[in-house]
Amino acid sequence: MVKKFDVYLCESHGTDKPCVVLTPDDLCDVLPYVLIAPITLFKRDFPCRLGVKLKGQQAQLALDLMHTVPKTDLGTRLGALPEPMQQMVLDTLTEMLIQ
Repeated sequence: MVKKFDVYLCESHGTDKPCVVLTPDDLCDVLPYVLIAPITLFKRDFPCRLGVKLKGQQAQLALDLMHTVPKTDLGTRLGALPEPMQQMVLDTLTEMLIQ
């Protein structure tokens, strides 16, 4: 079962790339697609990019690149964002979408 803030490998253009699910749990249960934000090693100094550690490497959660994908594109579950990071994501999304 896919849950909000889970980290998955997502099939994108023939390769698997890490991403974070942003869709609320109740919608994950009924929709055939989810909203994701990719995790990238390519760093940008944007306020909508949040630093994360992935497999021991510093990376960024690219909230500026969020998009929907079919749940069938989600591959291996790698874990979930820690709770403090979840709140940072929510705060950043609120700032991005409300302001």
